[in-house]
Amino acid sequence: MSNIEDEKTSKEIETGVPPISLENSCFSKEWVLQLNQQDQINHFICLICKQVARNPIEMSCAQHQDLNESLIVGANCLKQFLNTNPDSCPVQPHNNCLYSPNRAAQLCIGDLRIICPRQFRQDSKGVIQRQQPEEEDDEKITCDFKGKIKELNDHLNNSCSLKLFDCWYKPFGCAHSCPKQTLQQHLILKLKFHFDLVVEFVNSLKQNIQLHQDEITQLKLQVESNEKKNEKNRVLINENTSLKKEAIQLMGKINETTELKQKELLEKDNEIKKLQREYQQELLKLRADIEIIKKDFNEKEKQLLSHHDKLIKLLEEKNEKLIQDVQKLSTKDEQKENDNTFSSNSKCSSTYTLDLPRYSKLLKIFSGHSDWIYSLQYSSLDGGRFLCSGSRDNTVRVWDLDTDRQIQIFNKHSDYFCSAKFSPYHRNYHCPTICSASQDGTIRFWDIKTANEYQTFKGHSGYVCTIQFSPFTDGRYLCSGSNDYTIRLWDVETSKSLHVLNGHSSYVWCVEFSPLQSNSKDTNKIGVIGGAGYTICSGSADNTIRLWDIENTKQLVVFNGHEGALRTVKYSKNETSIVGGNVICSGSEDKTVRLWDIRTEKQIHIFKGHTGAIYTVEYLPSENGSSDTNIICSGSSDNTIRFWDIRTNRQLHEIKGFDDTGIFSFEFVPFDQDLKNNEKGKKDCCGYALCYGSGNGLIRVLG
Repeated sequence: MSNIEDEKTSKEIETGVPPISLENSCFSKEWVLQLNQQDQINHFICLICKQVARNPIEMSCAQHQDLNESLIVGANCLKQFLNTNPDSCPVQPHNNCLYSPNRAAQLCIGDLRIICPRQFRQDSKGVIQRQQPEEEDDEKITCDFKGKIKELNDHLNNSCSLKLFDCWYKPFGCAHSCPKQTLQQHLILKLKFHFDLVVEFVNSLKQNIQLHQDEITQLKLQVESNEKKNEKNRVLINENTSLKKEAIQLMGKINETTELKQKELLEKDNEIKKLQREYQQELLKLRADIEIIKKDFNEKEKQLLSHHDKLIKLLEEKNEKLIQDVQKLSTKDEQKENDNTFSSNSKCSSTYTLDLPRYSKLLKIFSGHSDWIYSLQYSSLDGGRFLCSGSRDNTVRVWDLDTDRQIQIFNKHSDYFCSAKFSPYHRNYHCPTICSASQDGTIRFWDIKTANEYQTFKGHSGYVCTIQFSPFTDGRYLCSGSNDYTIRLWDVETSKSLHVLNGHSSYVWCVEFSPLQSNSKDTNKIGVIGGAGYTICSGSADNTIRLWDIENTKQLVVFNGHEGALRTVKYSKNETSIVGGNVICSGSEDKTVRLWDIRTEKQIHIFKGHTGAIYTVEYLPSENGSSDTNIICSGSSDNTIRFWDIRTNRQLHEIKGFDDTGIFSFEFVPFDQDLKNNEKGKKDCCGYALCYGSGNGLIRVLG
């Protein structure tokens, strides 16, 4: 009802019939009594205007609680009263008036039945309206609406037959309004009048156009006069510029003298800065010497502690050996053979523990990245040693380990890198290539020499978390995991997606091909995509590890046990060790490293010790390049790398990172020949350096 405007035409004013306001003022009592009794509205009369209250407000002041009548006022009447009588009461004069909306009265007033207010006004006009000569022959229009006050708004807006419409020629000056049924008749009767209005409107437009044209001609004259003035001003400006030139020449002479003095001051200042730099360099050298002394002291201290630990381990191993010898006497011949085998392996473990590389010496630092380094991979190309790194700073970089320099950078992805690898397939064609996976949802191939992108894989609906090349068919096939919960197999040669593996219920953070099988006579001609006998292992944020058959793309095994997202998985590569080649090693955000037996489909070991999420695991390489040491290395966001013996289920060694805010990737890199000869014979060298990528963007090389 608040949206209906008070319809008041000139005809209504002439008849003297008071209009019924439908906006904010109270309802006409005479109109409401058309279908209601006086006793139905007695308790809803506004104290101020004596009409039926609209939006009733109840006066609840303590000064007149004893009055035996309903103290109701309309909201608009109360507002007008308070505007003229601030902080007063409309019932009795006093200050601090209290009032509140009366919902019960509002509902009762809304349920009062009424007739159409337009019909009520029409009926009130009576004979006066019928006597108008212009409407003598018009058919009388009526509205038979009878409903509740709360239904009035919908009626007036949508269904009232007495609703007035403006004449179509209102923009030209016709102020007539009438019901829709008589509008056509008005247009016909007033055709000449409307035509005259349009002609008058057009004439006025012509006059306005002529006025504007006159103004334009005046403006043109003003512009011409301004141009003449500007010519005079130009003459004055030229004279002014000549004066400025003379002043500039004078200033130049002054500046020359001041510049000479400034040069003298700068030379003296440079001499002072040079002395300061020399002092700072000497200070830095002294600090570096102090750091070297500290590191040497820490290394000696660690060596003493490690020697103590080795003695303790030797005693423990001898004790275990004695216990085993006692057990051998009481077992059968077959059990004796198994125990003898385990005893010989234990001796190998103790021997290797004594020769475990400590990686306590910082050899190199590669700086360039500015954020977490998620991926590191080593490769030898054309006789050189190179390292590839992928970072959350949206770049992939290639480093020459022999010259200690960055040789290439790739930064065309639109989001940060999750994984980067050297492509073994392109290497066979003498085209050194980097393959990168990014959060922009693409996999891209880059020419290392030119930094040009020449191949792109698109297929995942989310970002690509990880990639791995197949160990068979010279790396022709690529496996990728994504946050769209799928794993895809790609043919690098044809750039086509071959298979989609579905099963995980969350992000696939890591994938791994099973290692190259030495018993395959021709690893380049196996199966449809070269995968017969090979499997893929995947780790996911759904806390599971899944095993897939490459040839038929079926899921083989699901390993459950981790309590956090899987960040890294690795197959064991040793066919002669205790665990054999059928074991998967995994690292998780639950801070544990676990071993899983593929044959029994069970967990066989759990290593606890890290205090942060584990992002990378790897088997420690031996001096001949194979991973047959039975030692697992793990890197964590707790800024440590730990070494574990998979036969004794114990931690052997721990490397604490520098101020690196976490270790998110590492790689074992063979020493160059000169360094390898220098390190030969040392107990803490196995022929490999340890490179790790940190959370602050640095790559450190330990030996």
